[in-house]
Formats: sequence, C-alpha cells, structure tokens
Amino acid sequence: MKLNKFNAIIVAAGKGTRFKHSTPKQYIKIGTDNIIDININQFLSHKLCDSLIVVLNKDFQQYYDCNKIKSRKLKFVIGRNSRKESVLEGLKKMPKNNNSLLIHDAARPGIDHEIIDELIKGLTKNVSCVIPILPLNDSILKINKSDLDSIERKNLYRIQTPQIFKNNALSLKNLNLNDEITDESEIIRKEKKKIKTIAGKEKLLKITTPWDYKVLKNILEKERVFKVGNGFDVHKFSKKPGKLLLGGVPIDHPYGLIGHSDADVLLHSITDAIFGSISNGDIGSHFPPNNSKWKDVDSSFFLKKSMEILNNKKAKLINIDVTIICEKPKILKYQEQIIKNISNITKLSIHDISIKATTTEGLGFIGRNEGIAVMSNVMIYI
Repeated sequence: MKLNKFNAIIVAAGKGTRFKHSTPKQYIKIGTDNIIDININQFLSHKLCDSLIVVLNKDFQQYYDCNKIKSRKLKFVIGRNSRKESVLEGLKKMPKNNNSLLIHDAARPGIDHEIIDELIKGLTKNVSCVIPILPLNDSILKINKSDLDSIERKNLYRIQTPQIFKNNALSLKNLNLNDEITDESEIIRKEKKKIKTIAGKEKLLKITTPWDYKVLKNILEKERVFKVGNGFDVHKFSKKPGKLLLGGVPIDHPYGLIGHSDADVLLHSITDAIFGSISNGDIGSHFPPNNSKWKDVDSSFFLKKSMEILNNKKAKLINIDVTIICEKPKILKYQEQIIKNISNITKLSIHDISIKATTTEGLGFIGRNEGIAVMSNVMIYI
C-alpha cells in the first residue's frame, strides 16, 4: 500500500513553568542534542515528511539558533499564549496540499520513525485521526471538596503525541471554535468523527518535571553509543608544477598531489574516518579510483556524501581531529581557513574541528619531501 506524505507541526512555544528550570525544557540537552532538535531531526529524516513547522516562543532567541539546521522542509514560526493559538499559527504557515497532518509536543523527545509509521498506517479511508494511547496503571482518586471517590481505571488511557489527522480534518475554523481543549484530537471527538487508537510507547513520556527529564534522559542516552573512526591517506607530489589543495583550500606550493580525483589528501582522510565510524567501507569502495566518473572530482563531494550516509544512519558527528604530516608546505597560516571550509561542508562547529601539522624530522619519503600524509579521527554519536 502506498503511504501518503505528511506535514508536521512541533509545538514548542511553552515556557515550561512546571519544569522549574532557568532554561525552558525544549532547549535542555539529552546526549549531544537539545530536546527540540531531537524532535526536529526525527521528522526531517522520515522519508514521508514533506514539510515541518516548529512553533517557538517569542523569547526563544536567547536559547536557540534557528539557522543551525538547514532544510527546505523546515520553517519556524512564533507561537502565542495558548497551545491552541500556537497550533493555529503553525497551520497558517502550512503548505496547501493534500498531505495528512502530524502534531507533536516538543516535550516528548522519545519520538521515532516506528510510531510515525504506525500512525500513518492507521489513517485509513474512514478514519479522521489516529492517536497513540497507553493504559493507566495507577489507581485513580477523584477529590471533590471533602469527598474522595475511586474511579475505575479499566477503561482509562493516557493520550500521547504525535497525533495524525486526515487532510482538512483539523482546520483553522474548528480550532477557533474550541477553546477548552487539551489536545487536538479532542476536536475530532467532539465532532463525532472517527478516531483510531494505536499502542503508544512509554518512551513518549512527556517531560513535565525534572524527574521526567532524568528518567527519559537515562533511557534515550542508553539507546545510543559513541563510536570512533580513523582515516589515513597518502599522496605523492607531482614532478610537474600543479595546484595543491588541502581541506578544499588552495595552498601556495609549486607542486600538486597526484590522484584520480583532485587528490585532496586531507578530505580523503576525513571521509575515510567517517566511513570507518559507521563500519561502511572506505572511500575506495564508495568511489573506486578506476571509475572514470570520479576523475578530477572535487573531494568535497566525497566528504558530503559520507555525511549524507552518516545522517541517514541517524548518527551525529561530534568532532574531527586531523594531523597533516609533511616537510613542506607550512600549514599554520592556512589552518583557520581549512577549519572553516570543513565546517561548511560537515556543518560541524569550528570549535569541534582540530587541524594540526607535523614533520617526520627528515625521515622517509615524507622527509624527502616526496608527498603528504594525513591522519584523521572522528567521533560520532549513533
């Protein structure tokens, strides 16, 4: 069965007063990412996501940089005082198409592709909305002034997000007409439209208190691991004058390096390290040197492709550490420019990239100034 694409809204405009922290909970980190980015990355990496609107509080600038995630699918809008009004602002910016709509709380970073897929599959012909639910396990007590009444928990459930809605099932008009709602599926229930429920997940726990955060942080961080990868590459100098590139930066030197592509030994080494960190072969297996397709290709293409593969595996690059080994040229004056260029390619902060240079004290082929070698190490979080 063909699955339809979806648009999504992440509601992240709350101030988190119950969380009692100087930083709103959506900007607190779990692992290496803050909570709002964990949510954003799960949606953007889903193959059926067509567009994503993230609704932020007007005071977000002191906590969050909207420019750090680059995607044509992603837009940020400013929310208002209530959840309903914030969802309205998101809907106003939503593209006009026939996609279904997912709405999600930013305070639930346990979202994954599996729950999104289950919601999409549940949105069949006669269903207007699908929601994930979990049974209540604790005994329930209703307090009315001095009266204490037990409530039968057998048919009571917790409602979670994300929730999915058929196209036009949730409109600006019906949101405006419903003031007292705690989630958008309540509107569908009031309108007597068909709702389907699916099994929710405990890790979709909504972070409301510091205890919730500690519990979920422990769970999600244990699901991921740190890995390292290293790359080593050597190219010899041409005997004819030529262009020398290191890290994509032109270097003032009479001779270039020999190679099938542009022979950028530094970018080749980093590319190999990234492939190694995810156990995905090496640069030669992905871009064979005997294939004319890669003749004279800009090596930044290889690094970009390795980053695409890394991102598709839902891994995050944490840092890059490079050592250039040569007698000549001297690298120090190019160091900052090389770091900036690698940062532009990988989207990694310049503060997480190290470029060093050393010699072999005149020993070996490098000591005889016959070529350049580069060692690179990377760390990833997957």
